Amino acid sequence: RATDAQMPLLGPNAAPLSRFVLLCLTVLIVTTTTTRMLGTTGLGSSLKGSCFCGDVVFSVEGDPAVAINCHCSDCRKAHAAPMYQAAYFPPKKFKFLKGSELVTRFKKKSGFKKKSGNEADVDTERAFCSVCGTRVCTTLIKCAQQEYTGMVGVSPSLLDTKELPKAFKPQIHLSTHEAIMDLSKIYDDLPRFGKEGKQRNPPRLPPAAPANAENKPE
Repeated sequence: RATDAQMPLLGPNAAPLSRFVLLCLTVLIVTTTTTRMLGTTGLGSSLKGSCFCGDVVFSVEGDPAVAINCHCSDCRKAHAAPMYQAAYFPPKKFKFLKGSELVTRFKKKSGFKKKSGNEADVDTERAFCSVCGTRVCTTLIKCAQQEYTGMVGVSPSLLDTKELPKAFKPQIHLSTHEAIMDLSKIYDDLPRFGKEGKQRNPPRLPPAAPANAENKPE
């Protein structure tokens, strides 16, 4: 009987060990290639993020439902930046891993005003680290697009990763009529939504899976 050393590496008569090694290599190559093509974090995978001082740590699982660049005055002031970049997740996909007791929350009605009155179509709850002041996440308590109600937004800049997965890159510019940046200098092909004439028209975001508004981040 031929030994493994005497058997060929390929073909039906290949040594069992050789076939096993080739199978493992094939699986590795296919998985790596698929992940790069899809540009996602991978099914069931998660990423960690943290505040500036590191006392608050959180994780997000899977890919966001939508990633945006928002230019509205509320987001700019709350984030202390000329533009707010956020990726939104269903509440069950976000959880605090450390320092949840240090998180301070602030609620505010904001967004586009309805013609029937002053009621805003977006209610938000923003969470901050009480030690360093970093804005950790934003929960959409209410949203004009019901499928986004309850979702949790995080800034990709808080994620502890060297390379941002493609799924986290912005898909749209919102509230461009309130922008303080010169958007003519931003060269991208992302759709941009602002007011048309004298009306402030709420943009339509890409459809998302329904989220339970009663669910809170863990």
